[in-house]
Amino acid sequence: MFDEKLNLKESLLIFFIVSFVLLLSIPVAKADGLAVEEAKRTATAPPLGAVPPPLVEAEGDLFLPPEPEEVVAEIPEPPKEDLWPLVSQGMIIRKLGHTGIITASEDEKQMLAQGDLIYLATHDEPFFPDQEWVVFETIKDVIHPKTQTPMGELVHVLGLVKVIDVAEDVATARITRSHAPMKIGNPITFIESFIPLSTEKGLPPEKGSEAFVIEVKDARMNNAQHDVVYIDRGKKAGIARGDRFVIVHEGKRKSFSETVLEDKTLPYRKVGIMVVLATQADTATAKIIQSIEPIAKGDTVLFDSSEE
Repeated sequence: MFDEKLNLKESLLIFFIVSFVLLLSIPVAKADGLAVEEAKRTATAPPLGAVPPPLVEAEGDLFLPPEPEEVVAEIPEPPKEDLWPLVSQGMIIRKLGHTGIITASEDEKQMLAQGDLIYLATHDEPFFPDQEWVVFETIKDVIHPKTQTPMGELVHVLGLVKVIDVAEDVATARITRSHAPMKIGNPITFIESFIPLSTEKGLPPEKGSEAFVIEVKDARMNNAQHDVVYIDRGKKAGIARGDRFVIVHEGKRKSFSETVLEDKTLPYRKVGIMVVLATQADTATAKIIQSIEPIAKGDTVLFDSSEE
């Protein structure tokens, strides 16, 4: 009996000891687990101040094509036409547009040329940067040599200027082209005044259509190859830049019989060719490209539609 009680006490003692040991081991395991988790987080966390890695898209998005970006097509501006060849040889104009003058020069020169800095003034229109103005001089009134009709004013072009800056009513400009010396007081006008874009163009004339040389550029009595002349047909008559005219001289009257009083006029003879450089509404500027006889004001020219 005594032995059974002793065994029961030993069993209870062993039970309490085991239970006590188990209770002591549980917090240590939890602490060890927390330490392990903390160590994992510390190992995987980026250092302070580091740039976080980019987010990875879901696996399904990796196979989708990227959305196309909207492309806006840029339309290039057409190159600006150089109008200097159209105006540099002068012309006959019935009425000029807005005008002004060269009022001063930067270096106080008496004679101005390409590259010089000048100042412009006008009371008709405001100046704008990048505007182009023609410097010109009026030579004389032109009267048609055959019909005695007023045709306009003969204008010689001296140069081309471009506005750089504008201050109130005065513009600073640079001479960009020079055909002849310029000076303070020379008049200026819009380059568009020399290019009648608003004039309606007529139908091309028939081959052999007649026109006349009504003025010459340099007041020569006799003109030849490379000289510039002006004719009495322009844009309204269908004349365009590049058109060609044959220059002819009228044949003299001759008597073909000594017994019969009969005089006859010899036919026209071809003495040269000219090509149109620029057109106004009723006149055109042309350059003689071939000549075998002197050419003068009043000569007849015939429209030539051939390309030879």
